Amino acid sequence: AVPPYERPALTKGYLFPPEKKPARLPGFHTCVGSGGQRQTAEWYKENGIEVLYEDPVEAFDGKTQTLKTSSGKILKYGSLIISTGCAAARLPEKIGGDLPGVHYIRDVADADSLVSSLGKAKKIVVIGGGYIGMEVAAAACGWNLDTTIIFPEDHIMPRLFTPSLAKKYEELYEQNGVKFVKGALIDKLDAGSDGRVSSAILKDGSVVEADTVIVGIGAKPSVSPFEAVGVNIEVGGIEVDSMFRTSIPSIFAIGDVAAFPLKMYDRIARVEHVDHARKSAQHCIETLLTSQAKA
Repeated sequence: AVPPYERPALTKGYLFPPEKKPARLPGFHTCVGSGGQRQTAEWYKENGIEVLYEDPVEAFDGKTQTLKTSSGKILKYGSLIISTGCAAARLPEKIGGDLPGVHYIRDVADADSLVSSLGKAKKIVVIGGGYIGMEVAAAACGWNLDTTIIFPEDHIMPRLFTPSLAKKYEELYEQNGVKFVKGALIDKLDAGSDGRVSSAILKDGSVVEADTVIVGIGAKPSVSPFEAVGVNIEVGGIEVDSMFRTSIPSIFAIGDVAAFPLKMYDRIARVEHVDHARKSAQHCIETLLTSQAKA
């Protein structure tokens, strides 16, 4: 519904309580974070870029080089760049993953919904000890809410932090009133008499009360409807070469959805990070417009 924007603010400044002057659009439209121009709707018009809002691509034909949108619009392309990103991983509906009061954060509408809940909440449960979980828990401290983080690992941010570094951060969070439940798996989320989430039940049978639950358990690359371009079965996403070219001529993939050769480790990787989103876009465009691009 709005022009592209950078997601990091959604789990940081966007979640501040009103008195802390929370981040809001158009403050973080694309390229603001890297010191570039604020790319509002007007910016696209001024630069001759047509943007279709709320009309996603539903079908793709590589032979005729056409895309079909949900409204039935047919788009013909000479070059196609797939930058569909990821969708938040969700808990199954059968264990309460879609109950009222259960939140996932991926877009600005999700963040708006969470802010609305935080304003009324008393007890928060955050599922996941990665970036999203830690950032949302920090925001909950700003609202002075009873906050518990539940995750299956031995310490927070296991992909990045050593145990000793994690301990420093965990102590900081605990000083601010956050409780940790480590090495725990969710069995199900239960609803109260009003149908809204009321507790998280763990595999060991213990119960953690909550009127608001935020799930931060990772993301899945959004490859539909481009599966035919070539999906990497190991890391997910659309496989590309060192120029972000797919196996089909004139089709590229960038950002979270691109599975590219990572030289440093000699393997195919996907990187879910704003810096990679910016740099892969730049590299792809250099490939497209010049013959000078380097692997």
